[in-house]
Amino acid sequence: MANIVEVRITAFIPDAWIQFMQTSAVEILYNGNNRGFDYYTENNDHKWKLASHLVVNFNNGSVTHYPGVGPTTERTVDKKTGQILREITDRASSNGIQLNYKTWGPNNEYVDIHVKAAVNIPTFNPSPDIDWEYDIRVYRDGRVKVLGKHDAYPAHEIWKRVDSGSPVSIHQYDPRWTGETVYTGLLKFNQSVDTTV
Repeated sequence: MANIVEVRITAFIPDAWIQFMQTSAVEILYNGNNRGFDYYTENNDHKWKLASHLVVNFNNGSVTHYPGVGPTTERTVDKKTGQILREITDRASSNGIQLNYKTWGPNNEYVDIHVKAAVNIPTFNPSPDIDWEYDIRVYRDGRVKVLGKHDAYPAHEIWKRVDSGSPVSIHQYDPRWTGETVYTGLLKFNQSVDTTV
């Protein structure tokens, strides 16, 4: 039986930089997170755009939620010279990342958790949100069931870690697999997750 089960959800941009828009003279870029799938990003907010870290403690019957939003840098670059004309960095509020309820099952054999995220680009407003919504059941034996959806952009990952052991992937999605971009994928809340690990 598990004592502590951690569930980690992140949304991240795999590329180092993405082009957001351009004119004949300049292009506007946004920083990505320049990485692949990785559980061990909790102490480096430059490795994700959004994060939701859940710690379920079966010993004391608690669920602790650690929401986070990574920084966004917007860069305007002269197309002819490559000179950076303007660069701003900002961070959206983590208020859009919520644990809406938690309900314990009989004898604390499991806990049901509902998490939701809707956070926009802080330097470009209005902008589409990065979204996810999941119903998560964490069992005392260490199994985790996830049912829900997320946007088609950016990349998403869900992990579990039982009693400080090796992380186990529950869900991985890379928008490059489906050809989605920042232009198309943020508008599609269509990636379904229904799995138990």
